[in-house]
Amino acid sequence: MVNINVYSRFSSNLCRPMGLNPAKRYYANNLGQRQLLDKMAVSLQSLSTEDILQKLNEAGIHVTQDEAQKFRENEVDGETIDCGLTENMVSYLFEGSFKKQAKFNKFVREMKEVVTITLEPVPAENYQDTSSTEINATSGRLPAEFSIPPFSKDLQAKLDNKEPCQKSSKERHKIVRVLHEAMIAHTMYPTNAEYVQVAKALIVKYPFLKDLEGNGYHTWHQSLKRKFKAERAPLVHDDEVRKSKDKFGCKRLRPTEQSSTACHRSNYGEIVVIGEDASSIEGHVNILQIQYSKMRPDTLVVKDRMQRTFAWRRREIRDGMTVEDILKKYPFLKTPSGLCDEVDRMHSSTVSLSQRFREGFTSLVPKVLQLVQKNAPLAKIYKEARDEMLAEDLPDADFRAALILLPHIFKEKAERFVTLGECDADTPYPTIQLVETDWKTAFSKRVQVLVKVDRVEVCRGMGVEEGIIAAFSAYYVFNLAYPPCMKNTLTFLQHAIAKIIEVGGKPLPITVTRIINILC
Repeated sequence: MVNINVYSRFSSNLCRPMGLNPAKRYYANNLGQRQLLDKMAVSLQSLSTEDILQKLNEAGIHVTQDEAQKFRENEVDGETIDCGLTENMVSYLFEGSFKKQAKFNKFVREMKEVVTITLEPVPAENYQDTSSTEINATSGRLPAEFSIPPFSKDLQAKLDNKEPCQKSSKERHKIVRVLHEAMIAHTMYPTNAEYVQVAKALIVKYPFLKDLEGNGYHTWHQSLKRKFKAERAPLVHDDEVRKSKDKFGCKRLRPTEQSSTACHRSNYGEIVVIGEDASSIEGHVNILQIQYSKMRPDTLVVKDRMQRTFAWRRREIRDGMTVEDILKKYPFLKTPSGLCDEVDRMHSSTVSLSQRFREGFTSLVPKVLQLVQKNAPLAKIYKEARDEMLAEDLPDADFRAALILLPHIFKEKAERFVTLGECDADTPYPTIQLVETDWKTAFSKRVQVLVKVDRVEVCRGMGVEEGIIAAFSAYYVFNLAYPPCMKNTLTFLQHAIAKIIEVGGKPLPITVTRIINILC
């Protein structure tokens, strides 16, 4: 086997006459051409310090004796340069000369612009009339140390400048395409470990491309898998692809075999109630009922009794107590603040949920409105309403509009979360209903809202923002799973805004992680 590293500016010209494609492996039948490539090939990692100094002089960079000594003392060879020198390191090597520093950086970029082509000699008895015979792309495996290939000059320049290319779908697709082409040189059916290997290699080389949530490379992992799936789809009639599809493909379940979506959240272990029994809980509940009947309840007493009954209440809800019965027994859950306080008891934090919601979402408002201004039908209504508002009303109006329009970013319908007018929605999930108003008024003013769960009125509040926070809290208070039609929006609010991390929870959907990378 012959490994050849060719400068990218030569690779396209060298590949064409030989029928070589850097994205695939071929047999090479012309030994003379292989030897010619071998002579021209230069591997950066194999260069010694003296080789580097010689090539610098050949590139027009005059290295003085003192500078050469610094190279030797610090073991600056090809492997060191390939690992990456910081700006401080380069300035130390060429102290006092910006010109040499700039030329050296250019030299390094050119040396790294290589394409690795793996050629395998064919035994004489296997020679055919054709100039090359393609190797089965499914037979290879990725090397133990996968090197990230070079990108196009414009994209590589952005990566070298540490620009957040993952926030641009166009640049992201370019990166995935290059990685895909490098991987199919070894296999058309990478294993999950190989997808992870390549995604990790990308993040190690360019740490600024890391996801803001999860393991840091989940979106790149999934993007590569989707790219391979899309590229293999037209090849379904190929014998090798069909065999691999039968062997590794996902077999769909029949409708009768598929599990239905559970309305309640998964429960992790038994809820233990310490120091309380049925009679003591009844006493606490009676005190809460008395306090709720007062015009001005004692907040300290309410807080204490709600805390004492918390574990018991969570067990009752887990065991299937209805929403109506819960609200009758614990009436302080019938307010937006009561719902938020309950979530704070479940997921303790130094900052209350309502405050985290307000502060966390405010910084994202301009970006959310920018993303939805062209696609969301409600965005046009908001634009009309905004033109009629006073300047001092705009910050609150923008906050409400961004919350209402957020589902459109995930291609989910806001109308399934916030509805106009009171109605008996046929859904067990929390809904926010705007009382006697229209969308324009809802954007511009703090209108009265009604939150319902399982067709039962839970609480009333002022302003869409208060209603959305209360409805979000209700999912946790009443132990409800997110509905499929709003799952991405609610998951985004949970992780990016409310900062709620559930023990044993599933990894974030790739769509949510991508939006977090863009907005946060």
